[in-house]
Amino acid sequence: MKIPFRFLKPVLALTVLSLALFSCVPLKKIKYLQTAEGADSVQAFRNVAPDYVLQPGDYLYIRIITLDEKSNSLFNSVSGSAAMGGSYTDQYTYLTSYMVNDTGYINFPVAGQIKAAGLTTAGMEHAIHEKLGEFIKESTVIVKLVSFKISVLGEVANPGQLNVNRDRINIFEAIAMAGDLNTFANRQKVQVIRQELQGPRVVTFDLTRKSLLNSEYYYLRPNDIIYVEPLKGKQFAFETFPYSLIYSTISMAILIVTLFK
Repeated sequence: MKIPFRFLKPVLALTVLSLALFSCVPLKKIKYLQTAEGADSVQAFRNVAPDYVLQPGDYLYIRIITLDEKSNSLFNSVSGSAAMGGSYTDQYTYLTSYMVNDTGYINFPVAGQIKAAGLTTAGMEHAIHEKLGEFIKESTVIVKLVSFKISVLGEVANPGQLNVNRDRINIFEAIAMAGDLNTFANRQKVQVIRQELQGPRVVTFDLTRKSLLNSEYYYLRPNDIIYVEPLKGKQFAFETFPYSLIYSTISMAILIVTLFK
């Protein structure tokens, strides 16, 4: 059926409006930590980050401080230079720190094998201090985790691996470091893949719900992977709707129809 020319403009305008409506993402799917209608706007959450338990593959910065300069030089021959700063590349970390091996131990000068897997950094400090007590009377032990890396993949501005220079980080801080989620990220299905002693575990979060703040997975661990799924309608939508292109196409179509008429 041939459309009369006088109806052509309204039809084209309706088409543009339909495209604009269907290409938009509802605000409800974009907002974080939404409050249910009628609920109090101020809520308190208590979620204390658990101490990280060391695992095979972790790298530790260990520094021993004693009153004897020779002892300091001996025990700090590997990672002592890290105290002076430096470029923390993967190679630098490998050369100036102690790796927890597959059996869960580190090989420390003079003291030999010391078990690390299953201990916190504070527990590791105590274990080293007890072991060194056989050789020196007084010492201060400092243990830091230097292999805290998080991978963020999917619908974020800057996907990739993040180096975290602190003891703990939560999921929102990691997403912020990756440049935030983009418009078509599915905030209701954000997965965290965590390597545990029993094997990998996958947990799915809904970032639009405040209950996330009480989750034991709210705080991330070294080597966690965050994957953000895209919305189902992403392939049919535009992050920035191309109005100029649509209007140019419509203008050209009207011009062609007018010429042939």
